[in-house]
Amino acid sequence: MNGIEELSNAGITIKFNEKLKNYSYTKTGGTVKLMFFPQNLEQLKMIITWTKSSEEQFVILGEMTNVAIASGTLNFVVINMSNYNFVEPKWDGDRILTVTASYKMKKLATWCINNDIRGLGWMEGIPGTVGAGVYMNAGFLLGQDMETYLVDVTYLDLNDMSVHTLKNQELKFRYRYSKLQEMNVIILSCRFLLNRIPNDWKKVYRRNRYKKIMREYHKRRESNQPIKLPSAGTVFVPPYPWHVGGMLRELNLVGYQIGGAQISTKSPGFIVGVNNMTGEDYFSMVSYIQEQIKIHYDIDLEPEVRLLKNDNELLHK
Repeated sequence: MNGIEELSNAGITIKFNEKLKNYSYTKTGGTVKLMFFPQNLEQLKMIITWTKSSEEQFVILGEMTNVAIASGTLNFVVINMSNYNFVEPKWDGDRILTVTASYKMKKLATWCINNDIRGLGWMEGIPGTVGAGVYMNAGFLLGQDMETYLVDVTYLDLNDMSVHTLKNQELKFRYRYSKLQEMNVIILSCRFLLNRIPNDWKKVYRRNRYKKIMREYHKRRESNQPIKLPSAGTVFVPPYPWHVGGMLRELNLVGYQIGGAQISTKSPGFIVGVNNMTGEDYFSMVSYIQEQIKIHYDIDLEPEVRLLKNDNELLHK
């Protein structure tokens, strides 16, 4: 393939014929002929330029915690941002914390508390990277989400390769949504507005209390979610004031299976893999649940999980 050797010589890690099921939390995904792992902005731009000149469709992925992927030979390449600009967070000594998009949210929660910074403990219960979290406004409850703490996000515009920054209010956050989802961009880094744990005689007490709260986040996730089975987390945007899991219980669909995809018996808002689930099994279950909820409740469910197929709207060109 023209240009691949040049990219490799530039120090870019390239993997060939990679099975995405070995990366995704749902354990779904066929084979892509190329997966790139850029480590800095220059490498990222080189890869994007190559995909455009080669007319290759591509998708941006990270930890792949929130995606179900089609099987077979996939007609796109992957730019994996999990190793991008992987440096420790930078604290300005006052209120602002700068974090690269590839930093894992769970790791950031621990880093903050170890550095006497409070505010992001809720991230301990969320898998995935900071960039993905900003993209989908990850969080638990009101006041425990990206929207509450984010100052701004820096991104690469794929249309002209320019770097820009958007402020929190410009991102139009709502539940599991940011304006970034409608833009042709790659998130590079972001900044958070946080507070230091006061340096007084109660400091040790406060730090231990925050650590206890983080452990409680972990226990809550472990007790309420089927974390031992392949899944992509909550499947649908909650149709407030309704609860998808509750509706599925009313319809006696808990445990229902299509192929290897099952409506979780532990948390019906999840689709889990119980027998070598494929992306197609997952897609079929999503459609089935949408149909049943529409028939019985006249509600249109919107997936918050990324459903990645050949030739769909998630692909870049």
